[in-house]
Amino acid sequence: MTEENKEINEELRDVVIMRIDAIPSNLRLSIGSEESLNKEQMIYHVRKGDETGRQIINSHLSFMKAIARGEFTKALASV
Repeated sequence: MTEENKEINEELRDVVIMRIDAIPSNLRLSIGSEESLNKEQMIYHVRKGDETGRQIINSHLSFMKAIARGEFTKALASV
């Protein structure tokens, strides 16, 4: 992994943590059949960089890409 890729990954991790920190504390996240995670647990996994953390990062990244492409707005408009 190059230094540039490492920095991007750390920046992406920080962005995801900021997004998670902005959600209400009473919301929980379930990934597959695993137990649901509260906000603090999500942040822990993202910081740790384990499989759960990578799944959380990837879901946030997919969402942000959908917003950038306008797919999210189109989906909301079609409802």
